[in-house]
Amino acid sequence: MKILQPSALKTAVTGSVIAALLAVTTGCATTPGYNAYGDIYEDVYKDSGFYKKNKKAIKSIDKELYRPAIEQTAANKVSSMGYRVKDVKYKKGNRTIKVKAERGCEDYKIELGYPNYDVIKIKKD
Repeated sequence: MKILQPSALKTAVTGSVIAALLAVTTGCATTPGYNAYGDIYEDVYKDSGFYKKNKKAIKSIDKELYRPAIEQTAANKVSSMGYRVKDVKYKKGNRTIKVKAERGCEDYKIELGYPNYDVIKIKKD
């Protein structure tokens, strides 16, 4: 009968633990869109009187949720081009983002396309 060396046993145990952790991590990371509490409470919330009365307001809030992130990304793009950003305006449904910026002592109006943030037009103000 062959006896395992302590180093071989240690390597086998370590490998088994790492394999188990990777399997658990991969399983958790690849479950798309799963929200344990959303499945339970979503239907209850949508059946409530508050949701039914304020359905339009709730949907408009959801649509405006990403607006600050869009404006910040546009400001970062323009400032990386060497401009100092004064104001950013994005209206939901428009395919352009309007940015007021300055470079040196001159003011500019810059239009960026959405969602790719490509420069459409640069105009001195």
